Amino acid sequence: MDKRKIGVTLVVITLLLGIVLVNLITDSSTIAKEKGCFQNNECSSISYTLSASHLGIGILFALLSLGIYLVIFGRTEERLLQQLEQQNQQLSREDKLKIVALLLSENEKKVFNTILEHEGITQNTLRIKTDLSKATVSQILADFEKKNIIKKESKGKTYSIFLKADF
Repeated sequence: MDKRKIGVTLVVITLLLGIVLVNLITDSSTIAKEKGCFQNNECSSISYTLSASHLGIGILFALLSLGIYLVIFGRTEERLLQQLEQQNQQLSREDKLKIVALLLSENEKKVFNTILEHEGITQNTLRIKTDLSKATVSQILADFEKKNIIKKESKGKTYSIFLKADF
């Protein structure tokens, strides 16, 4: 459930319980004054009711404060999340490429940059341009596929390598 809805519900319930509790305190005080209970030991139940009602008022104020907090800061949290999402969407292609390049080893960087420069390069040509062994290139490409960085398209007996559309 949304924090704001919980907060509003909590505030409404607290206000309703507060009204009931204030009426109870007023009625108990009126009865106590009529009977002169504050000087008598016979009216301990009324005294107990008044003490419990004051405790209830304290709890109601705590609930009211919590409800107001949830209403106010629920909105703030939503705004912050929206701003973060907008900033993430605004990352440019260059920024994404820089981030990916930071996470790659030297051989992986060679392969990645070559694919970036020559979109649709065949696996065999990639091996020649990077001056890496066939097994190394194949392993790096398999890792890239697992990480969803590239996609392979069959081209005869070899594959053409393309970067995913996310970049």
